[in-house]
Amino acid sequence: MGELNVCFQIDTDNRENFPSAAAFQTFKNQRDTFYEIFRIWEKNHSVHGWTFQIALGSKIRTMLTLHNDAVNYYHFARLFKSQLLISCIQNRQQTEVEDDESISVLKTLKHINPKKLNQLQKRLVTPQPSKNQITQPSFPGVQEFFKDFILYAFNPNFYIHLENCLIHEIMELNDTQFNNSEIEDSETTVDEQTQQNFIICLSSLRLLAKVLGLVVSLPYRSESNNFKDLIATQVEIRSKVVPAINLHLCLYNAIALRKLSLTVPWVAKYLAMMDTVSLRLPYYKQTLELLYYIYKVVNHFDFSTSDSFISQQTAIFLKYTLSWLFELPNIPKDFYSTWQKMYKVRELRSLEHLDRNYLQKNILLEPTVSVTSTKCSLDKLDIINERTLRVCCPLIGLNVSVSNCNTNLNNYNANKHITPVSSQLYKSAKSAGIKHLELQLEEAFFGGQPASTRKTVDFVSERVASTCVKHICNTLLMSSRETNLNNFREILKKKQIGKQSEKFREQRNVTDFKAIVITDINTLAMNMSKELKDQCEASIPGICELRVTKCIDALLAEDSLTPVKEMCAKIATRLAMERIHQWIQSHIVGGSLFIKDMEVELNRFLRNNTPLHPMEERKHNQNAMSPTTVTDNLRELIWIILDNGGDFLTVTIVSTLLDNLYQTLNERADLVVGLEKVLYSLSTDFALFLVAYRSDLFMSKIQDKFITIWAMNRCKTLESDSPIHRIFSSRNVMLLAQPEKEEVWVVFGKFINRLIEKNVLDIDSFSDQCVALFRQNWPVLRETMLTSQFLHFYLQPILKHLSKCLMEVVTGFKASDETTEKVKYLLGWIAETYNEIEFCSDYNTID
Repeated sequence: MGELNVCFQIDTDNRENFPSAAAFQTFKNQRDTFYEIFRIWEKNHSVHGWTFQIALGSKIRTMLTLHNDAVNYYHFARLFKSQLLISCIQNRQQTEVEDDESISVLKTLKHINPKKLNQLQKRLVTPQPSKNQITQPSFPGVQEFFKDFILYAFNPNFYIHLENCLIHEIMELNDTQFNNSEIEDSETTVDEQTQQNFIICLSSLRLLAKVLGLVVSLPYRSESNNFKDLIATQVEIRSKVVPAINLHLCLYNAIALRKLSLTVPWVAKYLAMMDTVSLRLPYYKQTLELLYYIYKVVNHFDFSTSDSFISQQTAIFLKYTLSWLFELPNIPKDFYSTWQKMYKVRELRSLEHLDRNYLQKNILLEPTVSVTSTKCSLDKLDIINERTLRVCCPLIGLNVSVSNCNTNLNNYNANKHITPVSSQLYKSAKSAGIKHLELQLEEAFFGGQPASTRKTVDFVSERVASTCVKHICNTLLMSSRETNLNNFREILKKKQIGKQSEKFREQRNVTDFKAIVITDINTLAMNMSKELKDQCEASIPGICELRVTKCIDALLAEDSLTPVKEMCAKIATRLAMERIHQWIQSHIVGGSLFIKDMEVELNRFLRNNTPLHPMEERKHNQNAMSPTTVTDNLRELIWIILDNGGDFLTVTIVSTLLDNLYQTLNERADLVVGLEKVLYSLSTDFALFLVAYRSDLFMSKIQDKFITIWAMNRCKTLESDSPIHRIFSSRNVMLLAQPEKEEVWVVFGKFINRLIEKNVLDIDSFSDQCVALFRQNWPVLRETMLTSQFLHFYLQPILKHLSKCLMEVVTGFKASDETTEKVKYLLGWIAETYNEIEFCSDYNTID
């Protein structure tokens, strides 16, 4: 038989789990008969004229009644459920693995022509459009065997136990946790293995829910569901019956835990199997109503908000899952208008509103979890991809690309036929058949071990993979980056000394120089990426194997046999290395890890070694004071002013320092851009400290020297980063307020007026600073408990002084055009507003 069988489980299938030896022996016979029936179906179901009921019906009913004990029914129901998952889910996943092996060469095409590869992929998987794309639930392929087995079993005991097993398995899978990858940069990114596990879990849930719906609805199937009187009678009789599975609580928890993408699909599949009467019962009507509002929320969800708790991929998935459900013929359509009237869409823009407005009013059961907002909830993870849509929404999923969320969902781009050209695809050294066999052997191995063994292997492989990736990032990658930067610095030094550097100095063109070194950057990056991959291939397998062996030896039971430990270590090592290789292939690509570092280093090199265009060439004057000395002198005087108010400062000292600063800026050819910016910034701070503490020295002569320095062409070249554009900031205002001298503000206002007149400070820039200051919370306001005394005695005087300062700026200012006149009026309004702000003396303390 081509299908895998359910493996013997030591924990649940041994003799101790049966009430008697006869029951145990009978179950073994039932198991053998079940697989014999399965083999007969596989061999004959496609034969013309063969009928399941005639060939196998009596055999199934005889097998089920061999031993009418509840334990036997439970074990057989569990066997039936397990074989259902293996045949319909696990085998399909392994088939897809084989297909992936066969077309692995296509993955390399995305680096060559990703657009054509995308078109090819769509042509291969996109179904042709049809007028009626809404398909009712069906049981294709091997699922047909399990459906017919249930239909012709005619055994209520088996149905009840199967229903219990299905509900238990659904609840277990519905509680599965999926976390973001610890080895990825983004907190919402998941690795391929997690995506694969999610698809398997979701597919299993949808299949189990479909079979459960079949079992539950089986007694209520009727051809008379179209008569209103009969429907009303059935609804009245069955209205007090509560289903065995609590869909309300499942959906509530899904909203609270942000895992709608896992719960809604199987709930929709379950409801799709219900008959028309069942869906009109109060319980199911309430469930459909909740799903209807989830659908409305998803359709009108605002993804532009930064605190969005659901990804757009998830929203697309939920939208099409629910739209498929609501368009099925057995879903009552007359409920929609009532629901729409009761709850307006604009009031349900988020699931928080849905929770408050609906759940707490209509669900009587106490919730088991509280509503939380987690950054990495399942609905926020990037776990939904094209493959998920192909599996769960085969008719519409391919028209929507979840990687491009701006896709128009109504547009259909038909992809025509494909003309085969060549089938000479790359075949891996290890054939898909051998790999398939290895996976089967691993499953058989775990089938003979306790369930904790598989969990231990999965846990160890995940943690060791994360540790190895961190080792790559923190050790190998850091070392490679440093080596690469050192090599790049050597290349820059050679080009600076060589002819290319001379040509660059003549042209003074940064773009030309970057064009010269871009080839070297790309070459270095590609070579270093290859070296890093080689280092990983050489060192990581040994580290991985050593860590896995130690962990397996420490975590498995002490009585575990040595061959079992060795096999577990081999499997865990394989799983860990697969995760590590996935990370390497997705992150160490094309030298991107090293290019950014070299670009930063190149920009730093250009700032420190390149004169800025269009600055004039400086003739070096060795007698001019060095930039570092001037920097030290400026800092020393600022510290003196802060220490004792600058009592010993004189006009001569200040004037001499400013003359030295001007000479250094003009006559020192060794002045680099970084230090030049520092000098301009320190000169601005020095002017502010003079205004604040020694305004008597800040006379017209000194002001002229500052204006001369700041009006230089070199300073204007740095205009975008000039400290002049921050001269009226909250930091500087608090600096001026420290001495508590009223005359300071008048002097400062007149000085700003002169800066504007001399075109050192643009009037538009100054107005922007005033508006920003008007809106901003000052540092002292953020760090101080604001009492009424503080507001009245400290803040209000500052606002009055600001008003005076701005009035000095506006007074005598002559507007040259209409725009400037408007700016002048704006500054006047701000000054008047500052003056009119009052704080009550009995103002309460702000908590």
